[in-house]
Amino acid sequence: MKRILLLLLLAPFASFAQQNFTINGKIKIQNAPAKVMLYYTVNGKTTIDSTEMKDGIFSFKGQIAEPVAAFLKFKKEGPKPKPGMRTKTDMLNFAVEPGVISIVSQNDSLQSAVVSGTEVADGMSKYTSAQKAILAKVKVFMEPYHAASLEQKKDEVFVRPFQKGMEQFQVELDNVPMDFIRNNPNSFASLILFKQFVFKSADPSASERIFNGLSARLRESEMGKPLQQQIKVAKVFAIGQQAPDFTQNDVDGKPVKLSDFKGKYVLLDFWASWCGPCRAENPWVKHMYERYKDKNFTVLGVSLDHPGQKAAWLKAIADDGLTWTNVSDLKGGQNDVAQQYLVQAIPCSFLIGPDGKIIAKNLRGTHLTNKLVELFGEIKAEK
Repeated sequence: MKRILLLLLLAPFASFAQQNFTINGKIKIQNAPAKVMLYYTVNGKTTIDSTEMKDGIFSFKGQIAEPVAAFLKFKKEGPKPKPGMRTKTDMLNFAVEPGVISIVSQNDSLQSAVVSGTEVADGMSKYTSAQKAILAKVKVFMEPYHAASLEQKKDEVFVRPFQKGMEQFQVELDNVPMDFIRNNPNSFASLILFKQFVFKSADPSASERIFNGLSARLRESEMGKPLQQQIKVAKVFAIGQQAPDFTQNDVDGKPVKLSDFKGKYVLLDFWASWCGPCRAENPWVKHMYERYKDKNFTVLGVSLDHPGQKAAWLKAIADDGLTWTNVSDLKGGQNDVAQQYLVQAIPCSFLIGPDGKIIAKNLRGTHLTNKLVELFGEIKAEK
């Protein structure tokens, strides 16, 4: 096996004693040979480990103090994809932890593998079992709908009970991770579910309350400590908080401040010329801007274009007809404002009120329309 240290940022001494871990995997492989890659990060240091698979069997060994998020990638040797096509990546997210971890797939895929044998694996198995139980009820509930004729499916009276039922099932599914966390406050599986579902969807104050309900063992773990800090920082950008001011140069090199727009509703829009989803969203943002620019609404675009890409940035502005103010420091993902606002992916937006406070985040498509209609009234019909 070959081990590569990919990234070394900070490496404080481990709080807990290192313990052995073993990963035993078995896949019904169809195309041999194949290689499996293991990735995990401890104390800011990302380790990549690889091994050859033989007859569908592979194994990893190492040492770790406590569970950490990890993933496996499966690379099969075979014919190269056609030009313009990408090889589909087969991945499995799980947790590396002390003990013997079993990963078994009944087909030629890691994604469908069952992980068992350790604390997190067994906890996640309980979680997925709860999900599957609800999905089984959904399947039975929807059988009459799937058996209905096309005419019946067009009948609102016939369809409405199924819509109501599915809404209730969705509530049940949304409650599964929360129920697991409440019932298992000392399980690392709860910490993983918190990171995957609760922290991303709940407001920061609610996330903090749930996080504080976890055991001290989890809160002070390698996985838990960064979440504590992220929650504190996220509270700065919660709905109702003052949007931090900043200064960045516009297309002509003139400094522009966010506070220059105080008194207006401002959509702070993070994008880039190279970002396909951003460019796809631009026509909708432009449409909303044209409809509401006379109602105290404007857009301030912050581009994450890279050094040397000013021409591409300016061309995108011209091609997409973005007539509002656009700024950038041309530092790519290291854009100072993007770093300040904790932007991890684009498109990303913040709707800021006339008083400078954040009133909504990540409004796209109809969600942006609905919010602006709520603030300013219905969209005017085009003349």
